[in-house]
Amino acid sequence: MTNDASTQPSSDVHRAPERPEDFWMQDSLQAALREHNFGHLVRAYRKAHEPEIKQAEMAAWLGITQSQVSRIERMITPVTDLVKMQQWAEALKIPARFLWFNLAASLANEKSEASANEVISADAQDAHASTSPDGKNLHRRDFVKVAAGVSAVVAGGILAGAPWQRLASSLVGDRPVDEATVQLMEDRTLDFFYTEGMAPARQLVELLSRHRETLVSLAKNARVETLRNRLAVSVGETDALAGWVQFDLGNFDKAANAYRSALRIAKDAGDGSLTACALGYWSYLASAQNDVRPAIKLLQQAQDYVSTASAPATRSWIAAREAEELARLGDDTNALRALERSFVSFEVARPRTERPWTAFFSASRLGAMTVSTYTKLHHEDTAAAADSLLASLSPTESKQRAVVLAELTTAAAQDRNFDRANVLAVDAVELTARTGTTVAKNKLLTLASTLPAVQHSGSATELRDRIIGSLRVRRV
Repeated sequence: MTNDASTQPSSDVHRAPERPEDFWMQDSLQAALREHNFGHLVRAYRKAHEPEIKQAEMAAWLGITQSQVSRIERMITPVTDLVKMQQWAEALKIPARFLWFNLAASLANEKSEASANEVISADAQDAHASTSPDGKNLHRRDFVKVAAGVSAVVAGGILAGAPWQRLASSLVGDRPVDEATVQLMEDRTLDFFYTEGMAPARQLVELLSRHRETLVSLAKNARVETLRNRLAVSVGETDALAGWVQFDLGNFDKAANAYRSALRIAKDAGDGSLTACALGYWSYLASAQNDVRPAIKLLQQAQDYVSTASAPATRSWIAAREAEELARLGDDTNALRALERSFVSFEVARPRTERPWTAFFSASRLGAMTVSTYTKLHHEDTAAAADSLLASLSPTESKQRAVVLAELTTAAAQDRNFDRANVLAVDAVELTARTGTTVAKNKLLTLASTLPAVQHSGSATELRDRIIGSLRVRRV
């Protein structure tokens, strides 16, 4: 461990600091890099500081929970998700030359198999029913065959009790579904919600479909009712997220079907919070179709299922959504009241631990929704709130940054400051297209629809052409 001043923790708790070359050359870090185990690298990184970086601070940098940091540090099997590792590496500012993986190269290799992958993805997007046509279960069948073979090899050995082996054995019916297996699947569901906030939606469709199939299979093999119910709820949570992903891809019918499935499961499980989640997600779909009043009705229904005492983070999110939609109607008084209710609930909320979908609802996300509401109300504090929020966003919050930049672009255009709007639009459009953020895309295209299409307004027409030319020709 080094005592050099350059290794002291940064005063910015939201971002990891830049480290000099000699920091990464320390024996402990080089050893961890050679192991190709990101969890061990995280642990070595923390311990290479004086004082040692705490797991809570590391979690904030990586955009995950402290318990997740603890888990990946202790994992025997390394993390293999290239998207996550790339995001974490960027968050820690690890020089690319030290990394053993290359996301860009991997994606390039995947493109060479585009035809096969497109067929698989098309099938996976429709996998919401508990049974599906034979052709749509190939992945699970292949996995079960492999699992059966592995089970035969390790039966009775030291690996028989490993979490991943318990999962494989439970899938083929060789052992009952137990608490550890259910917890593993709940953690995986949570991980998907974290990943959605950083990865393009199109990367998640097939992964979510496979995850759902695994949950359904385990639920069928679960003998204990409480474990079976927990797995069913995880299926509902996965459906809610799948609906959001399909919405992000512009597949509105598939999104609605996924939300219906989540609502059915929530009703059967008596899970009011999950009901509120599905209704909250559905409100975005209604809003995107300019059905503002139906969106408000969905949100008001959602609030009937949760209270500040039982689910404060969910309650806060739903109230903030209602504020956004009320602001679209120009209802200043009720929009600001809804925003105030959101702030009150957020004071006692623990978003990272309440439910998987609340993990996204950080102070930054509440700030983005506040800026959205202020923009629609032409509030005098819009620019100040947005500038402050942008300065506080971490490098991993790229989708939120896209939404905020879209709001700022809209606010500048509403003030007829088209020069500023054009400057903001450059980053807003690029980030929106790169991250595939439908919320930001819809905000920008809505703005473009209000701008003149003929060359008589100078910068206003330039802004319109920039938005439409970039976002309507690119798939997001």
